[in-house]
Amino acid sequence: MNRRSFLTAATASALAPALFAGRAAAEASINYDALAALRAGLNESTSDVMSNASYLSDVLGPRLSGSPNIRKSGEWVVEKMKSYGLTGANLEPWPTDPTGTNNSFPRGWANTKFYLAATTPNAFPIFGMSLAWTPGTKGLVAGECILVTETDEKTLKEKYAGKLRGKWILGQAPIVMRAQWDPVAKRYTNEQLDALEIPARPPENGSPPAPPGPPPFTPPLPGAFNRNTFFFQEGALGVFQTNKGHGAYNVQGGVRTDLPDQQVTRIAIEAEHYGRIARSIQQGQPVTVEADIVNAWYDTPDMFNVVGEIRGAELPNEVVIIGGHFDSWHAATGATDNGGACCIALEAMRLLQSSKAPLKRTVRICLWNGEEQGIIGSRLYVAKHFGGTRGVPVAGNARGNVMPVTRDHSRFQAYFNLDNGAGSIRGIYSQGNPAVAPIFRQWMEPIRDLGVTHVSPRSTGSTDHVSFHSAGLPGFQFIQDTLEYEPKTHHTNRDFFETLQPEDMRRNAVIMASFAMLAASRTVPSAWCVRDMSSGAACIRVAMPRTACASTSPANSLNNDQCCARNFHAVHSAIASNR
Repeated sequence: MNRRSFLTAATASALAPALFAGRAAAEASINYDALAALRAGLNESTSDVMSNASYLSDVLGPRLSGSPNIRKSGEWVVEKMKSYGLTGANLEPWPTDPTGTNNSFPRGWANTKFYLAATTPNAFPIFGMSLAWTPGTKGLVAGECILVTETDEKTLKEKYAGKLRGKWILGQAPIVMRAQWDPVAKRYTNEQLDALEIPARPPENGSPPAPPGPPPFTPPLPGAFNRNTFFFQEGALGVFQTNKGHGAYNVQGGVRTDLPDQQVTRIAIEAEHYGRIARSIQQGQPVTVEADIVNAWYDTPDMFNVVGEIRGAELPNEVVIIGGHFDSWHAATGATDNGGACCIALEAMRLLQSSKAPLKRTVRICLWNGEEQGIIGSRLYVAKHFGGTRGVPVAGNARGNVMPVTRDHSRFQAYFNLDNGAGSIRGIYSQGNPAVAPIFRQWMEPIRDLGVTHVSPRSTGSTDHVSFHSAGLPGFQFIQDTLEYEPKTHHTNRDFFETLQPEDMRRNAVIMASFAMLAASRTVPSAWCVRDMSSGAACIRVAMPRTACASTSPANSLNNDQCCARNFHAVHSAIASNR
């Protein structure tokens, strides 16, 4: 996430005339009448964003990657796109995986029934949900709970071998919860936004070293001891886990490649219920729990991204993309993560189309699948259409090979991503790209009253713009008010429609539409990719005269698009190993 700025002093000096030209072009290309027309999206009576968000969240429900629900939801969005006049609206399949693992989704999964309750010594419902890609129960089952916090193989086998059959495992100590002294919902203050505009400083000489971060995740070696496998082999009914508290709990997934009949039932439950059961056991009081859980499996699900576009009038092969991830977790309906953002992008496209915004270039909407499982859908899309990043798995390389840069790589203009909850857009991260900051500031001026005011030089990660960024393409994520995203809604059972803020949603749609229109309508001589090999940071598109190719590439006869691709190839090997 913390990429260095890629413009060296020499590069910045060489680009100075072009950057000034780019700033002038940015100002000259702003169509204030067209921007004003987009503000129709602020009107509650004419905006579609909240009604679409309700249908997506309330009627269609959660959108777990590889589930029937995400396909049903995608088909609904495609029909909406067509009704708005978008072209090319479709569920674009992921590239074929030659290894037969379906791009790491050999099975889809969905929960179709969930009942869980304590029966003795007192009866009460238990709020929870199965982890994705884990099995349910074999009908209605009941058993006593046992607290097992030990983790090492020797102790577990000595203490519990032969004693777990028919029991529910509480696999961790209860959470010690504290009062929520601070407000859960928050917006950025002006001081916090100003601080984001200051580049992160490297450690000062003499400063104490930063504490070590967590060790990198390494999957267990084949045959290594796995506690859940031990519980399964011992005949346990299932394993309870918990987190967070105050009514919210994260529910994510198990291992998608594990066989359904070779793993133990795993359930995340509310911390308060988990604590009540665990403390009762510690008090010497047995607790019996019954459950009836049905989880369905679907072999080799169709995997896709949701795509549609408005063709540009003058340069239709040059593309601006807006979007966010379409998939969600399954304990709620994925409103803030990330259905609300998808409806914002859809509304932005509706506004561009209905207002007849003057678009020189094509504006495309892409809603990504598989983001929650590792930003897969957007990476495969970038690899297929533009190259420069890892594609599908291949024999001997499950991570996939870096794909060659395509002709469309040099035609690509920008990607704008929305995936930080449901809060109002307050600015944008420039991803360590100082050349684009003045352009973004120019674009913000006509819409500052909507709250979008700051450009941060910092980089942010963990969502789909990094698929573009890692391929040397300009990809950006907006800065958003956090509201209740942490600790309440992010990946939790509380992520429902009620957590969306209507005014923020309407503003965000207008802001996203404005950025898309301005990027698609810029008056620049050509697109140019500049990369500093020493940092491996993403390229930018700036105004650059065609003669610049002669000073930066040995192939003086190449046109700018070919020159950009040539330079990208020249530095590609320097960063490929980091993807």
